[in-house]
Amino acid sequence: MTARARMADAMDVDSAAASAPRVQINLSTRDPTLSVPLQSLRVPTNLKRYGLSTLVNHLLETPKPIPFDFLVDGQYLRTSIDEYLTQAGLSSEKPLDVEYVRSQLPPTYIGSFEQDDWISSIHISSSSASPSILTGSFNGSAQITSLSGDILARTVPMHTQSVKAVTWVSHPSSTENREATFLTASLDRTINLWSYTPSSDPSSTTIPIAPRTSYISHKSTITSLSHSSSTSQFLSSSSDHTIALWSTNSSLLPTVPAPTSTSFTRKRRRTSKPPPTEKRGPLAVLSAHSAPVSQVIHAQDPTAAYSVSWDKSIITHDLVTAQVVDTRVTQHALLSIATLPSLNLIAAGSAARHITLHDPRVSSSTVQNAVFRGHTNAVVGLVKSPESDYVFASAGHDGCVRIWDVRSVSSASESVERSDKTGGSLFVIKRESGSGKVFGVDWSKDVGLVSVGEDKKIQINRGEGMTEVNVLEQS
Repeated sequence: MTARARMADAMDVDSAAASAPRVQINLSTRDPTLSVPLQSLRVPTNLKRYGLSTLVNHLLETPKPIPFDFLVDGQYLRTSIDEYLTQAGLSSEKPLDVEYVRSQLPPTYIGSFEQDDWISSIHISSSSASPSILTGSFNGSAQITSLSGDILARTVPMHTQSVKAVTWVSHPSSTENREATFLTASLDRTINLWSYTPSSDPSSTTIPIAPRTSYISHKSTITSLSHSSSTSQFLSSSSDHTIALWSTNSSLLPTVPAPTSTSFTRKRRRTSKPPPTEKRGPLAVLSAHSAPVSQVIHAQDPTAAYSVSWDKSIITHDLVTAQVVDTRVTQHALLSIATLPSLNLIAAGSAARHITLHDPRVSSSTVQNAVFRGHTNAVVGLVKSPESDYVFASAGHDGCVRIWDVRSVSSASESVERSDKTGGSLFVIKRESGSGKVFGVDWSKDVGLVSVGEDKKIQINRGEGMTEVNVLEQS
């Protein structure tokens, strides 16, 4: 078989391909590890993703085939080139700019583990040797679950109301029998620091965990936590309109009295007296927002942070001076936030069911870079993909997790501003239980995409089963 014939066969061209229309495409990518000199090629218009993927592998001379997807005018190509041209009303005489990207594998349902109550929050440990899942529950407890569904540890009664946020401080490693620590925050206005030592005995029973330190400052529900491993500091946001800065080194914090008990708190504590802990106050309190603060996260530089609020604003904070660096005001109440650091972007989820992209740098002149629509209820969780700088996932009260690619955006119309771009989700993950809001989501390369919610379940999905692409033989 000649090189020309091999090329035709690999590009899905049938025996009539010689007379088939052709179009010039300009191939490009934003991934420097997969770039080739700008290619202008004339290809048959009957090519689909498979044929184009084969072509790119041929140009890259890849030793092992890499599955690719293709973006045309900010939209993933899901048809043949000819069908795309027809739908878009374009002529095959005009060159087509085609961007190739690594395929995002479709998420496959792996399994789910049920707990005793609604699950409000989740954080996957980053230990590749023994990853585990930390969750917070509406019953006021937190627990650590293995990837096989075994409950490894559970907190003793301490919080008097629902746990709203959890985060690992140091990660567990059963191979080293090393102590791990994590934080929980609650509707009861307190934050607790817990210590946990994994058992090296796989047959051991659930370990009860006791708290070491209680952090007290907020006057209302604590809505989120963000820990910086490089500074040993963490942030909390609250419905009392404030953000507090703390340290896991309690000696750096002032001692404070225990909070005044509410009637609900006193009722709970009659049946379960909490263990004693040292009570500590914050390093600083930030009061830039004028409404409940939904979430706060550290920036890539741990001396800075971003927060979103019901006051519709995104605020950049300098944690060294406790001053506001920048404020971006949007059109809707904001409930969640995540960073895309390599792109200098942040994603913000709203009560209006959409996600907006923003450039938080002071030099940025645009308030909003793009809008992603698809959720039918509030977007309460966002997390970046561990493998792609351009991909992130969102959790919604509509019972779905959606996966998005920031490259997949296009102008809504010819009359809108250049910065007003819209995008749709790549994949939609529904609850295997068939019902219930999603309250939290996390994403780990070792574990997968893990979501929790009203159905009391930890659900794991992972991209698997992508068919490999045949590589063209070299001419």
